[in-house]
Amino acid sequence: MSSRMMIDSYGDEEVQYLTSRDVASKDRSRASSSATLGRTTDDDNEEGEVEELVELFEREIIDLTEQEIEAGTHGSIRPGEFSLERFREPRSGAQLSRGDLIQVKHVELGTYTIDFVQIKIIASDRQGDFKIRGIPFVRTRKLLGKLPKKCNELCMILHIQRRDDGQELPAVLIDVPTTSIVRRRELVMTNAIYPEHCYNGENTDLRVQNEQAQQRLVEDYGKLVCRWKFTIYFTLQRQSRATRPEEEVLERVQADEVPVSRYRASDEGLCNQWRGGRIKGGSWPYRESSIIDLESKSRSSTARSAGSRRIGQKYTLFDSFCGAGGVSRGAQSSGFKVQQSIDEFIRDTKDRRMRVDVLHLSPPCQYFSPAHTHQSVHDDTNIFALFGCLSLIFKLRPRLITLEQTFGITHERHHHYLRALIGDYTQLGYSVRWKVVRLCTWGSAQDRKRLIILAAAPGEKLPPFPKPTHSESGAGGLQPWTTVEKAIGSIRIGDDLHNLDTVKYHRPPRAPLDPSRLAGTITTGGNEVYYPDGSRDLTIREYACIQGFPRYHKFIGTKTCIRRQIGNAFPPNTVQVLYRHLEDWLLQQDGMTRYQPLPDSGLNVDLFDSYPSDDFTRLQTSSMAQSAPEMGEDIVELAYPWGRFRSSRHRRSAVVDLT
Repeated sequence: MSSRMMIDSYGDEEVQYLTSRDVASKDRSRASSSATLGRTTDDDNEEGEVEELVELFEREIIDLTEQEIEAGTHGSIRPGEFSLERFREPRSGAQLSRGDLIQVKHVELGTYTIDFVQIKIIASDRQGDFKIRGIPFVRTRKLLGKLPKKCNELCMILHIQRRDDGQELPAVLIDVPTTSIVRRRELVMTNAIYPEHCYNGENTDLRVQNEQAQQRLVEDYGKLVCRWKFTIYFTLQRQSRATRPEEEVLERVQADEVPVSRYRASDEGLCNQWRGGRIKGGSWPYRESSIIDLESKSRSSTARSAGSRRIGQKYTLFDSFCGAGGVSRGAQSSGFKVQQSIDEFIRDTKDRRMRVDVLHLSPPCQYFSPAHTHQSVHDDTNIFALFGCLSLIFKLRPRLITLEQTFGITHERHHHYLRALIGDYTQLGYSVRWKVVRLCTWGSAQDRKRLIILAAAPGEKLPPFPKPTHSESGAGGLQPWTTVEKAIGSIRIGDDLHNLDTVKYHRPPRAPLDPSRLAGTITTGGNEVYYPDGSRDLTIREYACIQGFPRYHKFIGTKTCIRRQIGNAFPPNTVQVLYRHLEDWLLQQDGMTRYQPLPDSGLNVDLFDSYPSDDFTRLQTSSMAQSAPEMGEDIVELAYPWGRFRSSRHRRSAVVDLT
């Protein structure tokens, strides 16, 4: 059965909302299946449940008793030691210097067996004993599927401590006993895409007849190549010296980290190879450009040089697994052009060349939720949907990717899925950063935790996570928590989906809730949170506002269907924080500034019923009257800079049909 597709078109500048009414295929292939099914299970009833599960991050917990991590000792000479530039290794007689890469044995760091160390410090104490400290490296095959397993390809491992004030200390160096040194090795640092500069047997001295012996010889003596860094950010637990990782990053080596120019590739060249270049400042509205040579490594296909954005120019978003449109709503409100919103994989686009600046992925998370304690007929489909994203990435080749998932996927029983997911990104050359985020620190009215993944394409720098915008006390320039009272306080009698006559009332009332605090997690069932005075359930609109939707957001479906859409949504107000940060990052990387109208140009954009603040005024419009309809803009008034008449135009509300 073929997939039917509904496209809401609005003239030349269109937002496409594609809704597949029929399941196109039951194929279980990783590459083709990404249908959103089985959304009947509570998505996020996660707080305080399944306590016995061990989070994946805990596998990275290391006891640094043997390493000096107190303030001021990162990468430095310790008391009673003096620094040396080089020393002669007593067993082999080889002279080793700072910066050399040495092969080591019997050296471990947490769960990793270290294969190589780049010497950063050579020290000697008063007894004449030598101390070697450096940055650890492992073969990519040791990262449990996070990187492709290639011969003589390495990954640098960095443990970086974050203090309570956010300061990051230098990477922890590991000690290497001189008895653990095997030999010095040749290391090539490069940001080029594999297989460029990889070992290809050019050294004829390493040729033998037996294939297995040849492989072993290459691993023991061949050239080594490092293209990746695995960084684990951690904080120190107060009562012990054990560490608690809070963020992990698997990132490509950057051009400025490659010391030898012959191994250095330009970011523009890498970007051109992968996706045909970039349009600085945003790829919407689309403009026909010159022919792009995808085989070129040196020629940049960037359409515009650095400078000021054009009027109305925006970065584009492809929102997959869009559900009720939470990400589309949040991204649009932060200034992105939502180019497509799709809830199921649409095969009809296979022959279309498509490029977007940012791709968002929210594959079904029910199987990975801590609340998922029994098998479901949809488990396999939801798992395959997670890995079906790879074909979408390959199709769109976005500059940046965001992914939101239940933090349950970081638990021990699901860790192989997360590693495989990271591996899908890295095999295409994407740098990846992942972290479990308390969404209330980004403005959510719920104390909800989600795994957020950021990825950057070859030739792009990986953005950090946004800094917190909210805290419990509101100290330090942050805003106080978005409380239940604040989230639902602006709802008016008569608002859509706010019917107090049909809502369920409690007799007797339930225990009152403090409206000045955060709400519990909104789930697809929606029964855990009720009106603060305990007298009744929340209306659909109140559920939606607690989840971060504005009052005017349109939903389609039955009451049960809409509750499910709301419970599964990525809160739009937190998406707005994330995507505003990403827009700022892209502008910075592109060397662009926001469009600034000339004085007295007369450009006005009036957005009625803006929510939750005046931040919507950041949205820019095209200089032409046919600008694309944005979600929630009922009436837009445009004043042309060249003094023509003012034109008001009523716009239809863009909605996603999920029924």
